[in-house]
Amino acid sequence: GVLPFGSIFIEMYFVFTSFWNYKFYYVYGFMLLVYLILAVVTVCVTIVVTYFLLNNEDYRWPWVAFASSASTAGYVFLYSLYYFVVKTKMSGFYQTVFYLCYMGIFSLALGLMCGALGYGGCRLFVRRIYSNIKND
Repeated sequence: GVLPFGSIFIEMYFVFTSFWNYKFYYVYGFMLLVYLILAVVTVCVTIVVTYFLLNNEDYRWPWVAFASSASTAGYVFLYSLYYFVVKTKMSGFYQTVFYLCYMGIFSLALGLMCGALGYGGCRLFVRRIYSNIKND
């Protein structure tokens, strides 16, 4: 999960700043490019993890593929905690709960999206590498 997070963390700063500091975000084309980079890096990293599992003759690759790509959301949530402490001037119980709930929901959605991308890419990869095997 750290490699896909590394591909998006700079853009996360700008998105968080625009959302939590009430500034306008105008660079939607760049955000689309960062999303495409996130998708490619997530699928590639998950395929490598699945390949190592299959080399060790471990057939339980689907959940590992989902979890390894969804773990990006954990890093995003940790980064949001860092952003809350260092960059925002929020204080008080309600602001903290509001921020943590929103970032938790955002991280959960990102984890489900990345997990689905990783699983889908690995499923195509496994189907492709085992398509030539014939049962006797």
